[in-house]
Amino acid sequence: MPAERSGIGGSVNSALLTVLGTAKLGAGDRAALQSLIPLASGLGAGTIFGLFFVGRRRASFAVFESIAIVAVLVAVGTSAYYAITLLHRDAAISDKELAETAMPLVVAALLLILISIVARLRGATQRVAVLLPLVLVAVIAAIELAGSGAAVEPDAAPAVALAILTAGGAFGALGTVLDARARRSVRRAEHDRLALLTGRGYSPDEAPLAVALPRRQGESGPPPLDVWRRDGHAFLDGATARRLRDDVDERWQALAAGDAHGPHAGAVLLEVEPLGGPRRAEMPTELRLATLRPGVEPPRHTASLAVNNDGLFDITDLVT
Repeated sequence: MPAERSGIGGSVNSALLTVLGTAKLGAGDRAALQSLIPLASGLGAGTIFGLFFVGRRRASFAVFESIAIVAVLVAVGTSAYYAITLLHRDAAISDKELAETAMPLVVAALLLILISIVARLRGATQRVAVLLPLVLVAVIAAIELAGSGAAVEPDAAPAVALAILTAGGAFGALGTVLDARARRSVRRAEHDRLALLTGRGYSPDEAPLAVALPRRQGESGPPPLDVWRRDGHAFLDGATARRLRDDVDERWQALAAGDAHGPHAGAVLLEVEPLGGPRRAEMPTELRLATLRPGVEPPRHTASLAVNNDGLFDITDLVT
């Protein structure tokens, strides 16, 4: 009797569909999903430790680092959620689903690598520009090697590890050479600037500020400024102007937080801001000074100092 008439074919097809529809999660897939959960937990715990127990950083890098860390936590949380969901469903999954579940962990690892690179390349802009291409090449090579999927026999594992360490040492040696050259270039530029200003009649000196600032705990006043003197005038260069700006900002922030004493009576320096020139340039073209002078109308005064032909600002009235 034909299968269609007897109903045997329909019963077999229904049974096959039922079996396929209720296929259980394979042992290999279950083990892979279970291994993702502690891996995500470890990445998340390490990231949380870095978020709460690392020292304070400058605002710009702190914002970048916070965004990247939140992205890492979301990525590891997503992987853990998907893995737990698939384990709870206990149904067969495809290789694509398994890869999609693990992919957020790959993104999290790359973000942590990026954070580490940025944190370790803080320094002079010129040195960072020299080392960054080398670091990127080394990172890409390491990612390609680690993610190539090449089969390695257990006996060959020590040799592979040694090869990776050797390559890392070679990149490190090359980075040391490049960094030394960059440092030498920065030092020579500073030596040339010192020789140029000295040849034009300037002499380096220290001068205390004639205006008051908030005082940190245990100090009577701000430290003296590094200035250049010529013909009875005191001049400030761009690098010292930026340091003065940072010091003034930090002192007023400390006063607002209750960690500093208020300025003494007399004229008070409120703000210092180097302006003009290329972004992050060593030679700003303008210096804006905001001061508070009691007994003068109006008490708050803002002055703009233009740079002279030697790249210096005349701050004779600001120091003693």
